[in-house]
Amino acid sequence: MKRQFLQPEDMWARVENGNLLYVPVVTVHGTDHAHVYLAGQMARETAGPIVGIGDMRAQIRKTCENIAKGLEYAGATFDDVVRATTYVTDIEEYYRVSDERFKFFVNKRPASVLIQVSRLGHKDAMVEIEVEAIIEPSRLKNY
Repeated sequence: MKRQFLQPEDMWARVENGNLLYVPVVTVHGTDHAHVYLAGQMARETAGPIVGIGDMRAQIRKTCENIAKGLEYAGATFDDVVRATTYVTDIEEYYRVSDERFKFFVNKRPASVLIQVSRLGHKDAMVEIEVEAIIEPSRLKNY
């Protein structure tokens, strides 16, 4: 079994004291399939600022755009996602605008969980989504 720990250049990186705290994308693969794990993504620009402060719809959109970057970097798409965990600071507001997510999860809906929390890793973040995808090893990129 092989593992890759990937930091795409166009994704935000958490660096503390000069050290990368974690990578956003990890792939684990054998001969018959590969798992793609994407760390929780927020509505961040590559440089770090949160997009859409106070706007859950805008934050869902940017978060899903960031997920797309990580999936594509590994060789996967939203159609390959089998599991998603969504953390929100306001579950009622999320339900009101959750249709935004369907612009990305178009053809297939993964097994999912939705959890309301009091705060996310950035004070202005309203949503964070982590996903797991499964693909054929031949589709893996950047390893």
